[in-house]
Amino acid sequence: MKYIILLKRILIKKPLLIPRILFNYFRIFVLRAKIVRKVEMGITFDCQCNCPKCSSTFMRSSEKRKLTLPEIAKAARGILNLGAVQINLTGGEPLLTENLFEIIKCFQPHKVILTINTNGLLLTEDMIDRLEAAGVDIIKISVDSPIEKEHDEFRGYNGCFSQVIKALAYIKKKKKILAQLSTVCIKENLNSYRIWKLVEMAKDHNALLGLTIPAASGKWLEDKDVLLGEKEKKVLRELIKIPHVIRDTDEAYLRSHCPAGSEEFYLTCYGDIIPCPMIQISFGNVRDESVKAIWKEMHDFKGFKDKEKPGCLAGENRDFINKYLLPLTGRKVLPVSIKDHPAIGQD
Repeated sequence: MKYIILLKRILIKKPLLIPRILFNYFRIFVLRAKIVRKVEMGITFDCQCNCPKCSSTFMRSSEKRKLTLPEIAKAARGILNLGAVQINLTGGEPLLTENLFEIIKCFQPHKVILTINTNGLLLTEDMIDRLEAAGVDIIKISVDSPIEKEHDEFRGYNGCFSQVIKALAYIKKKKKILAQLSTVCIKENLNSYRIWKLVEMAKDHNALLGLTIPAASGKWLEDKDVLLGEKEKKVLRELIKIPHVIRDTDEAYLRSHCPAGSEEFYLTCYGDIIPCPMIQISFGNVRDESVKAIWKEMHDFKGFKDKEKPGCLAGENRDFINKYLLPLTGRKVLPVSIKDHPAIGQD
């Protein structure tokens, strides 16, 4: 029901979405096509913050060349041809990107649900107005704690929380754009009042609360203690019953499952296509192959044989983590090519 309400609001201003979604179901059920539902693009790995959970830490490189605007436009056409109806621009901090609005145009926002992730530091009223005019539907603002001091310390940036609150208050007044608080459900929050304060904080600002779980990736790759236990998962199950609380594993076309590599993928600013921001294994680069060819290889990869189990591959599937993520420990440059992954010979 929560997604129906959200879709109704977006579809009113984007009627072209309806035939695209219906056509995707036709392609899935009748044509048996491998349809992409959602694509995330990390348009930059630069950021003002220094979060201990950052998943982009080892993907940022001064030696790699970022995709040019024409290259992004070409990749975007391939992505839309594969059926994508949701595009999420992320980073790093995407609002630092000089050609942000040109990139937004590449993804034809009148045809898709367009969202953007941000730490909120650059979310002035003018920026929010420009994002709304450009066709952005949801601004996802990262919040680590409902307590100002804790949030700022976690981000490594004083004043971050206060800017988030100002942005939320302004977005609340808008009619064509929605706010979402995005939080990683660390144990300390799930096992305390903090997560419930975030639930209320989102509700007070007419915002969604998007939940992701800690994953074996980035700075947390070697720290298995961050992964949730059954106690925390029980709290998580209660949270997603709340109307304005959502989790990305609940957004699939047919049923709840981890969508990485089966319905969605992540495009880095250097052109690599990986299953999701947490699974930093490249199936190809758009400079060398078409998006369609890379997507087919990813979708058919038998290492994702458990991808349709409930939950997150990188945060809940211990077998997948042990086989495919932990071997990346110690690498200073990611993603690793699927051809160079040490576990591939075992499949």
